[in-house]
Amino acid sequence: MSPNARSTAAVSLEQAAALIAGALAPLSAAAEAVPLAGAAGRVLARDVTARVAQPPFDRSPLDGYALRAADIAAARPGAPVALPVSQCLFAGQCPAGPLAPGTAARVMTGAPVPPGADCVLRQEETDCGRERVRLFAAVSAGANVCYAGEDIAAGSLLIAAGTRLEAVHVGLLAGQGMVQAAVYPLPAAALLPTGDELAAPGAFLAPGQIYDSNGPMLAARLAALGAVPALQPAAGDDPAALAARLDDLLASYPLVITTGGVSVGQKDYLPEAVHRLGLQVLFHGLAAKPGSPALAAARNGRVLLALSGNPFAAFATFEVLARPALARLSGVSGPALRRVSAVLDAPFPKASAMRRLVRARLAGGKVRPAAGCHSSGGIAALAGCNCLLDIPAGSPPLRAGDPVEVILL
Repeated sequence: MSPNARSTAAVSLEQAAALIAGALAPLSAAAEAVPLAGAAGRVLARDVTARVAQPPFDRSPLDGYALRAADIAAARPGAPVALPVSQCLFAGQCPAGPLAPGTAARVMTGAPVPPGADCVLRQEETDCGRERVRLFAAVSAGANVCYAGEDIAAGSLLIAAGTRLEAVHVGLLAGQGMVQAAVYPLPAAALLPTGDELAAPGAFLAPGQIYDSNGPMLAARLAALGAVPALQPAAGDDPAALAARLDDLLASYPLVITTGGVSVGQKDYLPEAVHRLGLQVLFHGLAAKPGSPALAAARNGRVLLALSGNPFAAFATFEVLARPALARLSGVSGPALRRVSAVLDAPFPKASAMRRLVRARLAGGKVRPAAGCHSSGGIAALAGCNCLLDIPAGSPPLRAGDPVEVILL
């Protein structure tokens, strides 16, 4: 494709996301070490293998007595077996030696099970004797013993590179004695709202103007997704000035996201700015709504993603296009979007000649379209939604009980 070529055919959401990801520069192998306290939400840059088995020794999961199952095979509630107590072990202590046959070791939760013992009888089935204990039940060999390495084997893959770390991963790393994690740097993305009609929140609102909600909304979403947002002052409707702003931003950020000015109106100057800069157009037009005018262009491994200025259209297309781009820039492995099947809990009365994304809420396997205005320019109904209902092109009005697919937010 020549630098100034323009795709005239609308592409699918999946094609658009793939084109963007393919145009981004490969992720650098560079990693940075961060303390575990700040590692949640970061993406692991190196495979981590287990240094230590978990548990590192056979241990008791409860308070009781470690012994040989054969020694209490005849124990019954009315006919206990009595054994001498040869040692007492608390968590953090080391056995004095192997358990002598015909004896029991008093063990507390987390204490090592001494060599020679093959089971633990819980203290509720004993008289809790200190020097000699009566045991009122039989158990099988292996009962109530957490064996060394049964949770994690030493040398096994603990966490794969490309994993976005969550609290449990931090716990796994800490359990290996690690104090830091090697993670990819946080990706940065610039946000540039466009349009003469935009006023910054807090500024004087002149007649005919509106406050910019897209910039702050998408900046907050970028931060929630683990990126560093760089929200820029809004650009006016001047193609030369807009091109200059984009040129500067593409020199500094791997991903530049704009809102507004991307359709076919008289002052929709994003396509002209792209032409002025000689960017490679990846696509201009999506086979889906809202946000069908979206455009993406690339230069030297950096991507401009131009979204509709309508707030819900900007939000929806950000979710399906920018999130996969951020996943690539972050080093995340696996699908960037989570899709699940659900059952419609309320009708959606509109037919969908084109693929349609609808704000909705999923609970218990049932999804309900948001109440209120479904205009691409409105966002009030988006509050409280946790998914986008993905309605295929050519769908008739949907009825309650219809099977559907949703994209989780």
